[in-house]
Amino acid sequence: MFRYKNNIILCPTQDLSLSDAMLKKTINNKLNLGRGALIKGCPRVYITSIYNEASPSYQFSKEEIKNSIIIGENCFMDSTQAAAFPNPPVKLSCNKLVSRPLGKINIGNNCTLQGTSICSYDSVEIGDNVMFGPNVVIMDSSGHALTDRGADNEEQRIKISPVTVGDDVWVGYGCIILPGVTIGRGAVVGAGSVVTKNVPPLTVVAGNPCQIVKRLSHR
Repeated sequence: MFRYKNNIILCPTQDLSLSDAMLKKTINNKLNLGRGALIKGCPRVYITSIYNEASPSYQFSKEEIKNSIIIGENCFMDSTQAAAFPNPPVKLSCNKLVSRPLGKINIGNNCTLQGTSICSYDSVEIGDNVMFGPNVVIMDSSGHALTDRGADNEEQRIKISPVTVGDDVWVGYGCIILPGVTIGRGAVVGAGSVVTKNVPPLTVVAGNPCQIVKRLSHR
């Protein structure tokens, strides 16, 4: 049976009173935060050790935590209710299984995250100039096996596959991007889509599962 030990960088329930300047300072001190980043409201940022009875929880070094989440220059992270649509806190979670290295999240320059949730067991790469509408979820693993939950060999059966979102991508409200997906440069993902397979560059996709509905000549 898995157990979880969270290393809390920021938590909305305990850090809600911090000013935007203090939130930015906290992220900058503990993670890699690019110049010109704008933080509005308190995000949920956790580094998690996932372990079992046979293996103790992992003790992260400051360097490991610092390099687990990279946020590029001039990014905007909105965890407030000021958005036009329902907008929960941004959630960034990097996880370490006993037999694997710590997952990583790399967000490029000039990106917008509004209530975006990113969960990494290996790697989630976001390019430059990417805009996420509120309530987008990105995951490179479900975090558990499909059958025999709690069995001794469950960790070995967890499927993990990195996610890549290319430059200049727009992702609409409420989309879910599943493990193993690559979204090509300049693609647009319609609101409410579930992305189960790769999206070619310069295409508009929508639906559950999403399908190509239009091809673009440029963006």
